[in-house]
Amino acid sequence: MRLITAALLSAAATLPALVHATTTIPDPTDAAASVPAVTVPSALEGYRPYSDADNPTWQQLNQAVQGKPSMGGMKHGGTPSQPANNNHSNHSLHGEPAK
Repeated sequence: MRLITAALLSAAATLPALVHATTTIPDPTDAAASVPAVTVPSALEGYRPYSDADNPTWQQLNQAVQGKPSMGGMKHGGTPSQPANNNHSNHSLHGEPAK
């Protein structure tokens, strides 16, 4: 019990010294108030610009696909805008009934 009382008395004795040690916030309207320095990391820190050096140019890509057919897997002949000239087709055309 004596130990608790001694601790409370010593805490009460140091309390007034702690009250005066608190820092006050400067008035925000005071132009002469000191301001702490602020350090902000750069948003572009570690930025690495994009490089096109490893990629082919659009001219090289065009030359690479120039000789290839556009619809290589097309069956029954014909183009996408023309129906196949095939009498074995069971598909109906637009506006016609199915065969």
